[in-house]
Amino acid sequence: MNAVQLWKRVRRADKPTAVIVGMGNLLLCGMLLLMLIGGTLIFEATTREQETAAQRLAGQIFGYWLVGGLMLFSVLGMTRALFSHLATMFLPPVVLILILAFLM
Repeated sequence: MNAVQLWKRVRRADKPTAVIVGMGNLLLCGMLLLMLIGGTLIFEATTREQETAAQRLAGQIFGYWLVGGLMLFSVLGMTRALFSHLATMFLPPVVLILILAFLM
């Protein structure tokens, strides 16, 4: 398989990849939110130090996942997957912050 065939194959896979990326990012953001708020189902922090460590780890995971996805999809030229990644990484936190701001 030469480079042109590989490039065409990657471009054809852009649309299904965007859907999978969107679903995966929403699941990841939900788990990171549980880590940030110290959810009792999975990430139960009993001390302040554990809670701070969980929040720091969630921030690092979010940042690395965001940058890694941006780099990967831009290098591969998968624009739909790139915009899906950006939208599903930024919109849910913004919506949650706006909901909390309007409820206060």
